[in-house]
Amino acid sequence: MKIAIVEDDPDIRSLLSITLTQKLNYPNPALFEDGISLVNAQTEDHLSFDIIIMDYRMPEMNGIEVAKIIQRYRPGTKIILITGYDVKNEASGAGLLYLQKPFSIEALAEVLKQEMSIVS
Repeated sequence: MKIAIVEDDPDIRSLLSITLTQKLNYPNPALFEDGISLVNAQTEDHLSFDIIIMDYRMPEMNGIEVAKIIQRYRPGTKIILITGYDVKNEASGAGLLYLQKPFSIEALAEVLKQEMSIVS
């Protein structure tokens, strides 16, 4: 299972990575500080991920804009949008899962478990 984290805040990015690896026993996720670096990794470096955990508010493009690009090139990728903003309807309309910040480890684990069963 290949997971990517896209988060512009280095502290949150690190916390998510630690949570995934140490608390939830998922393999080391790929880390990106913005959507453009993720899109470049997928289109130029031909990297692919099963699940992407992505912040909504980032420099250059928001998470939904990035998700639309990813969905065009990698339609099978599951994307979990994380944000403190109320964009649940917009995320749902774009076919994204949504977690409102702050969220618990249990909430993240449940969404990942659901998505892993779909991806597997």
